[in-house]
Amino acid sequence: MQIDLTEPELLKLLEVQYLKGRLDELQLKAYPNIVNLQRQRKIDMRIDKYYKKLKQVDESAYYLYMTEHANRIVAKRKSQAKIKELLEDILPSIDAETQKETYEKIKAQLHSYKWQKG
Repeated sequence: MQIDLTEPELLKLLEVQYLKGRLDELQLKAYPNIVNLQRQRKIDMRIDKYYKKLKQVDESAYYLYMTEHANRIVAKRKSQAKIKELLEDILPSIDAETQKETYEKIKAQLHSYKWQKG
């Protein structure tokens, strides 16, 4: 099956892919590693710039991306809730004295779930 795209259609498709890639990179890689407020503001401005550009290039791609992003967050939260529940079930069966390292790792992981937003 061959799809014939005109040059403007192809350029639009490539730009949408580029913008989605940049948004993913900023939101999934750069944003979680921010430690100061000034850097966070810069990242927020860049994310906003890419959102606006995506909406300008193709509004349906923008809304589709927003839906995908929301679904990713919901799926991550569900997964974390299941893992947290499993770790809470396992923790009492681990001897804190003989398996101290494992016990501490599980406690640290459970503590991290209390503070994560998704």
